[in-house]
Amino acid sequence: MEWIRWALVFFSLAAPVGSLVVDRIVGIPARRLFVLWGLPSLGAFLIGWLWALGVRDPLGELVGWGAIGGLAATLALDAVRLSGVALGAFPMDMPSMFGLIALGQAPRFQRQMMAQMIAHLAALPPEAQRAALRARLQALAKLPERTRVAVVAAMQSGLMRLPETQQRTLLAAQMSLLAELPSEARRAVLRAMDQAMVGAPNPPVYAQPRGLPQLEMAQFRRLAAAAFPQTLQEAGLPLWKVRLAGYLWHFLIGMTFGITYTLLFGHGTWALAFLWGAFVWLSMMVLMPPMMPLIRFPWWFPIVPFIAHMAMAVPIGLFASLISAPAHLRSLLGWLG
Repeated sequence: MEWIRWALVFFSLAAPVGSLVVDRIVGIPARRLFVLWGLPSLGAFLIGWLWALGVRDPLGELVGWGAIGGLAATLALDAVRLSGVALGAFPMDMPSMFGLIALGQAPRFQRQMMAQMIAHLAALPPEAQRAALRARLQALAKLPERTRVAVVAAMQSGLMRLPETQQRTLLAAQMSLLAELPSEARRAVLRAMDQAMVGAPNPPVYAQPRGLPQLEMAQFRRLAAAAFPQTLQEAGLPLWKVRLAGYLWHFLIGMTFGITYTLLFGHGTWALAFLWGAFVWLSMMVLMPPMMPLIRFPWWFPIVPFIAHMAMAVPIGLFASLISAPAHLRSLLGWLG
């Protein structure tokens, strides 16, 4: 029965970060995953933890110190991360993006980003504009049809916001480049334009478009700085509500990392704590490109997250060191030892 309680707690911890990854990579909305995965996981966690507390199982101590360590670790990570955000080392304040995802506004943000991209293209010199448009039209032709229509609808929305002179210039360049496409690709883009004029796909496309030309991270950050407040305005959402939802999710993920560490390693060692921080950092580096497919990350991007995750390891290791010997024996390492 002891390991049933351990398994109930341990395997339920995957839901917070797993929902974020599945939402961004697979395209299943996190709000749906909250019902299908999050609530059952929360139930399993509470059953295992409260059961442990009720029978005086030291597992409860592992969870308690892990949760405290994870919360403190998130604060330590944020001390570095927010400095990095201010210095332009991240695409945006990621918990704010988490808030948009949690409230179902990620597709609206993506549409606003597409509209901002059109404004960026309109401001480019003619040759650079034609080169960027050519690459975008070629990529559009290769997208799945529903995704192509959704992207074209967002681009048309951005076009309508431009001054009339810029509209005409951009449209002329676009039609000229369309004529250069192979006939099948040209028909696919023109068909998407016609469908977008009638209306976006119903039901709307939730998943991110994959295969479009990537943006440099600095450029993405500039476009996101304009798209984020426009998203809030269009959705009628106050900033505090988005940030509250996002930071709650952010801290919940941090807490699960702390609990996972204590369940695996008990009181652990400082070497294990820093290795755990490095593992979480490496996982983030592997997952970020598919989670944010429109960004071309610079070579130096991993540096600030690495420092942040080393800072995160310190509270996790510190609070784990307070775990008693009987509780350590309830961890996987204690059991194996």
